[in-house]
Amino acid sequence: MSGTLWTSPTATSVLAIITTVHLGILLLCVHRKAPGSGHSILLVPSVALSASPWILPILPAAGFGLLLHFLWFGAYHRILPATPEPARTNVNPNPVPVKTVRPAASSPPPGFIQVPVIHVIRETEDISTFRMARPEGFEFKAGQFLTVRVNVDGKAVVRCYTISSAPEARGYLEISVKRQGLLSGTLHATVRAGSMLAVNAAGGHFVYPDGDDRPLALIAGGVGITPMMCMLRHGVRAEPTRPVTLLYSVHGHRDVAFRDELRLIAGRHPQVRVCITATRGPHEAGHLSGRIDGRMISEQVADIANTIFMLCGPGPMIEGIKRTLAELGVPDSQVRSEAFEAAIASSATTVTPQAADDALSAAAGSGFQLHLVETGATLAASCSSTLLESCEAAGVPLSAVCRAGVCGSCRTRLASGKVRCESETLDETDRAAGYILPCVSWPEEDCALEA
Repeated sequence: MSGTLWTSPTATSVLAIITTVHLGILLLCVHRKAPGSGHSILLVPSVALSASPWILPILPAAGFGLLLHFLWFGAYHRILPATPEPARTNVNPNPVPVKTVRPAASSPPPGFIQVPVIHVIRETEDISTFRMARPEGFEFKAGQFLTVRVNVDGKAVVRCYTISSAPEARGYLEISVKRQGLLSGTLHATVRAGSMLAVNAAGGHFVYPDGDDRPLALIAGGVGITPMMCMLRHGVRAEPTRPVTLLYSVHGHRDVAFRDELRLIAGRHPQVRVCITATRGPHEAGHLSGRIDGRMISEQVADIANTIFMLCGPGPMIEGIKRTLAELGVPDSQVRSEAFEAAIASSATTVTPQAADDALSAAAGSGFQLHLVETGATLAASCSSTLLESCEAAGVPLSAVCRAGVCGSCRTRLASGKVRCESETLDETDRAAGYILPCVSWPEEDCALEA
């Protein structure tokens, strides 16, 4: 058949296949060509080679034409560079910038951002967990709190809430709130899935003691379980062999928050011991009764002398347990605490005229003066009013969030004078450098702040 014309149906089919390959190469060349480039003449050889099997339908000629077309396609690529991809455009003509919360550090805290509430979980009759979408870049340590701002009756009210979810839960944040006070009651009454909450960066020094091989005892009273829940969730993930004992005191069995999860954690993690005690009402089978005292601690905590104790609950409970631990021989360095009374303090962004007048009258009778170095203002101060209250009464508000010596947002250096600062938030380095928290500081003589 070679050297002669093809006339059989089979030959026609072979020619059609060869032509199809030619056309495929031609289409690749067309796709390669940039619109409006002025190089259409370069397509002529491909068109001619595509028609060649029918002009000269001889086997050697058809094979040679196909080989020649492949060679031409390679040369075509060198002659004509590929068409660059068009620049991508934003389909949204008015993109909304995404704000992020930076990790809490020595830099000034970022502002509040709005986050959606994903789910609301009822833990007890008066404690609910609010699960929110975790903002990009929001970092925290187990045990820290965030601040929430809500408008109530036209005023911005701010309060600190301990984060109860673990740092490892990347997709969401949880705060577990007891229904008490203005803002907490508002959250319980109005916040549902789909609601938006304004939150600020995490803060606080009451955190899980990472990197320590000593056993851990978490002692919680009431809603003081929230930081302990965060620490427990973190501990079983980050240090799965570290012994942890949770002593959780409630009024009655109806007041046990996280009941099912605590049972699950204790069942799945042999290094964890969960002890729940009821102080007033009836208790469930397997739970204890009575307040947490030296006898209970000695029975439930295996190695008291080498254990780190984390305490959170009402102030009187914490002070009593601290005395008990001292009697049991536990060094002060192994006892860390946070009283939740400080964390439930709330504040409005405005000061009523009557409150301002009262603060000014009290300050005027004290004889103390407060000088603000940066603003140059000098105002009256009183030993019965905090430095923050004195500044606000004089119309010179300082930055403050929790107003309870917890969040550290009002941290300011004392330039001169003497004040009484009642806060456990500041560490020894801050105190040595002269820093105070004006929201929980009272003047004892004329003083000046670097504010």
